[in-house]
Amino acid sequence: MTGLRFLVALPLLAYVVSYLYLAWYHKSLFLFNTIVHEGGTYTLLQTIFYFSHFLGHVPVHTMAALVFTGVYLSLTGKDAVLNQEKRTGRLMISLSLFLAGSFFLGLIFFGREDTFSFLLQQKQGVGMYAKGGSWNLHLPSSMLLFALIPVYVYLFKLISGRENRLNSKGLTYILGGFILLIVFTYMINGNIVHTMFKVWSDPRYLAHSVRELMTFPVTYFPITLFILLRNEKADGVIEKNDRGLRYLIIFLAGIFLLGIIFQAYVSLSVGIDNLSQRPYFANSGSLGIPYLLASHYFEHVLDTVYFTLLCLLLHGSAMKAQTIAAAKACRMAN
Repeated sequence: MTGLRFLVALPLLAYVVSYLYLAWYHKSLFLFNTIVHEGGTYTLLQTIFYFSHFLGHVPVHTMAALVFTGVYLSLTGKDAVLNQEKRTGRLMISLSLFLAGSFFLGLIFFGREDTFSFLLQQKQGVGMYAKGGSWNLHLPSSMLLFALIPVYVYLFKLISGRENRLNSKGLTYILGGFILLIVFTYMINGNIVHTMFKVWSDPRYLAHSVRELMTFPVTYFPITLFILLRNEKADGVIEKNDRGLRYLIIFLAGIFLLGIIFQAYVSLSVGIDNLSQRPYFANSGSLGIPYLLASHYFEHVLDTVYFTLLCLLLHGSAMKAQTIAAAKACRMAN
């Protein structure tokens, strides 16, 4: 249970510490009506319910959910997961209502131009327009998620007493995430090679990637993984003697570390002060790394809800398909 408790505590700790830091920075304990967004426009409440911004991130988080769910399934044995497929109907309705509600509330509170600019991948932030929008801005971090997620899921399954058993159950989802990465990048930009070179050489994109990769593991991933692991049989297995899986995880961890070190080095070489926005409330005219992280966590609350709902829906659908396939095989055998 230690691992599960830590998964619950991680996002709570991240948000509590972030709130306290922002309260200290703004010298106010009640922040909901205080402008905290790095763009210098939105209050904390508006930042949390930044509907138009969330809609622009739907493709990114759809890809991430496919990879995350696929990796979890590929590290979990067929007989380890408790039955969850009955939830798929409710999850589908909840997800549809959440998306529809976000769209209409985005139009009401943030306006037609802001909502559609984010949706059509033309806007990256407050007053920041660029071709490819949120999708391009997240490309470096999206690519590294293919290395980070397996390491993350593997380690938390390990410390939670759940068995890591490599299988092919989630390959369809992982492949779907990879295809979405390639196809959507091509649809938006045309030249994939040129786009990849651009986003991996632009310090602003790389700095944003580092911030995203410091957000996912403490806000998005823990909640979803907690729910999945809670519904998995705890057999007390520390680790099977699967040397190939361990080598794979070590290799992916190395890829991720090299990637994020490179991104951090390029960003810091240019200077975070030269890359971040400069709102009127910034001390010394610029925002530091702690502020950029603290405010960023609140900007992705809606994204976390979407990511969690979609992961659970994908997982439930996979379990339902598995049950149907098993029943069909049983009928054929009889």
